[in-house]
Amino acid sequence: MRPISIGRKRRLSLPAAGALLLALPASAAALTAGLGSFPGGAKAASASAHGVTVKRGTARTAAQRGCKKRFTVKMGEGAANLIYSGSGEVSGHALKVLGYIERCQRNPAAQDFVRGYDHYQAQMHRARVVTAEEAAAARASQQSGASSGWAIPSWVVQCESGGQNLPPNYAGASGYYQIIPSTWTAYGGTGPAAYLASKAEQDAVAARIWDGGRGASAWVCAGIVGIH
Repeated sequence: MRPISIGRKRRLSLPAAGALLLALPASAAALTAGLGSFPGGAKAASASAHGVTVKRGTARTAAQRGCKKRFTVKMGEGAANLIYSGSGEVSGHALKVLGYIERCQRNPAAQDFVRGYDHYQAQMHRARVVTAEEAAAARASQQSGASSGWAIPSWVVQCESGGQNLPPNYAGASGYYQIIPSTWTAYGGTGPAAYLASKAEQDAVAARIWDGGRGASAWVCAGIVGIH
């Protein structure tokens, strides 16, 4: 992470967070540049790291902040990246850990920066959670059966027959759902072929074959559109 000077403030470029740029006071940005660039040099950096009041008088000792351990900005970023990775729920304990790391920065001037980074990662995590929930709902809809007047997902029907009650093809499959005679009879269909039955009966037989998605493999097109 490298500070970039912009006017009287600096911005930190955070590779781990994509294009995120967070504005920092110069004193906080200097923390990530190494001891050599810390205001006042390595001696001042060491003093700040041990909880000694810095020049601006904003720092408090670790004991005053209730800190048994102190953290760097990098450590704070790493914790946020780990806790907010994936799309699972973040526990209350994990959030307390992040709050502790925010409060117990070696350089108290960096607290707002670390807190802002945590909030950004929380927003990104929430977006992933919503995306995962929507994908799960879509999969459930695909596997549930009826859609747009059909007993199985409509895109499977469109792939199989184009929504038409077709006569038998070279394999003997017929009707709206392209059911072969042996399967048609096995699942309770009347007559010699599916296309000779009413749509209502074809719907009922197709629903029994589909069985909430468990019978999706009976249709080649279900695999083509990604339903297995």
